[in-house]
Amino acid sequence: MTTLLVFIGSILLLVGIHEGGHFLAAKALGMAVEEFAIGFGPPLWRRRRGETLYSVRLLPLGGFVRLAGEPGSSLEVPPDRTYHGRPAWARFLLSASGPAANVLLALMILLAATWSLGIPRVQVAGLVPDMPAQDSLQAGDHVLAIGDRSIWFPEDVGPAIQAAAPDPVRLELMRGGERVTVTVEPVYSDEAELYRLGAYFGTWAALTEVIDLEPDAPLAMAGLQSGDRIVEVCGAPVGTLHELVGVIHDRGCGQFTVERAGTRIDLDLPDDPLAALSAGVEFAELPAVHVRPGAAGVPLAFRQLGSVLVGFVEGIRALVTREVPAGEAVAGPVGIAGILSQGIQAGAWATLMLVALLSLNLAIINLLPFPALDGARMTFALWEMITRRRVSPAVENAIHTVGFLLLIAGLLLITFWDVLRLVR
Repeated sequence: MTTLLVFIGSILLLVGIHEGGHFLAAKALGMAVEEFAIGFGPPLWRRRRGETLYSVRLLPLGGFVRLAGEPGSSLEVPPDRTYHGRPAWARFLLSASGPAANVLLALMILLAATWSLGIPRVQVAGLVPDMPAQDSLQAGDHVLAIGDRSIWFPEDVGPAIQAAAPDPVRLELMRGGERVTVTVEPVYSDEAELYRLGAYFGTWAALTEVIDLEPDAPLAMAGLQSGDRIVEVCGAPVGTLHELVGVIHDRGCGQFTVERAGTRIDLDLPDDPLAALSAGVEFAELPAVHVRPGAAGVPLAFRQLGSVLVGFVEGIRALVTREVPAGEAVAGPVGIAGILSQGIQAGAWATLMLVALLSLNLAIINLLPFPALDGARMTFALWEMITRRRVSPAVENAIHTVGFLLLIAGLLLITFWDVLRLVR
């Protein structure tokens, strides 16, 4: 029930902000708005104020702003107050206002989360055997700075190490509530062509203690039980999941040792041990620490926004080049509800980050030049501004109608894929 309420609330917020951007822009640009609706289908609530009908409809999966002069509109106003009666630059700004509102919402959510909940500090998620960091760092250390650089995100770690190397790298840490400073001698990797300390860093880290295990999970079939702690793999001691994965990846052996009620037991790894570590098993996690950055939260929020944009562009590239199947890269309402469910389980920070991500994704998707999306309307307006030639309103409306039908068909197909994933 909580997931359903968060899902509906998130969709209403995202759609309301998006359509609200269009609505306010239309008013500011002198266009008459016949209806401002949240949702599709039969109306659940309607109220008219002035010339505009405000409504909430049954299906909270979208919304619309119906302007005078658009298909289905019956509002009689002077031609210069209709959508097609306004100049191209006004229609361009109107179309851009919805995505802009979603970008602004994402930024506001990121700022609110940063200032109220703080940013999860980067921590040492594991150590690499026989590497320098093993003597100075401990799993669970929270990294405050490396060299003269403050560390807020995992992607800050690598550049900071390279900037300090080849000299000994100084790390400022929080360990057990106390601030400590250690130095680690970096080692140059000819294969990677960079300096390494021999540690894994991230905002999330798990121990090797199993707290929940499904009976048909691959590790359960291998003999693992809830409460077991994996202490050794391929002859190397391990204490965190990152260390466990790293040793298996590097050495590729077939045996691990668990500690059960004070007794050590040797077990054989499944055929695909790396896949088995994420199937039907839950490990204990190292505690996360959130820190409020104060005034620094503004540039940090913009950094997070930029990271999401880069990730989205990379996702589109992988989708176009077929590196990632479309069924795995795209999610519909069912898939989004599942993602939000995971965020709720992870806490308020993760939930807010997901809502911000959804808002930004909604903005970027709407900027694509596909018929019926804002990007296509902007393209028509831009064409007119550049060429001084206008596409017939009837032709443009017909193109958007076809695009809308294709989008609905695509949404139904994506929902079908989402349901199949759940069934499997």
